[in-house]
Amino acid sequence: MLKASGTIFAMLALAAAAALATPASAQQSAAPQQSPWAMRAPAAAPHGAATRSAQAVAAEKEAEKGTPQQRELARKIVYAMYAKDYAALKQLIAPSTMKCIGQNQNFLDDRIRQQFDLPISKNYQVTVTEKPANVILANKYFAYPMPATHYVGIAFGTEDSGTITVNEWIGQENGHWYEAQPCPTELGMQRFAKLQRMGAQGRERAKGYAAHVQEPLKSQLLALIAKRDNADAWTLCVKTLHVDYQTAHEIVAILAGDEAD
Repeated sequence: MLKASGTIFAMLALAAAAALATPASAQQSAAPQQSPWAMRAPAAAPHGAATRSAQAVAAEKEAEKGTPQQRELARKIVYAMYAKDYAALKQLIAPSTMKCIGQNQNFLDDRIRQQFDLPISKNYQVTVTEKPANVILANKYFAYPMPATHYVGIAFGTEDSGTITVNEWIGQENGHWYEAQPCPTELGMQRFAKLQRMGAQGRERAKGYAAHVQEPLKSQLLALIAKRDNADAWTLCVKTLHVDYQTAHEIVAILAGDEAD
């Protein structure tokens, strides 16, 4: 599904919802207010000059490498996601955000579960970019106790020479770098509860599909899941079972034994 020119982005600090991003091949982009996933990195503010000096370009490239602290955060994110380690990933979220989330741990657990579903490997490259001034994350559904100042792009090569990039908002608190996760407002939790009910209904439908997956499709899907290639597994479900991407995501989660309770 993801060829050499295709890249899928996940922007995990956008508004949370049950629906996942549509892979790039579907030619659809999820609206930020409806999904925690975005199909492309934030648009950078336009440069004042049409051309830049070689020195300016070199400085920008150097900045994209990030600081040692930012790169270490990226490394910890990758390994926590790869191991599907909830406790490790929670340690990478700002203390002020964890305090704000408080008793709403089911909201955070749902976001982390979706993060674990992303295709990932231990071989990656990191770029760090300042948050564009025109990107506003907070709204009536979410606050950001620790504001995001940058996003880190974690690019993974695929077996078919394609690229998958996970973009994460990050920021600093008390001298340390953390993931900039949102804290839901009362309205945000109301919407989250509604989406959870919708998601439960969708999972029931997906269980019906999963129970009737026949060979050779089942073996093909299990092989992709074993390679952590969920993106291709979702696309294969869509093409062969004629379901939407959200249902495909749930079918793959069921086959992988990772479906939500």
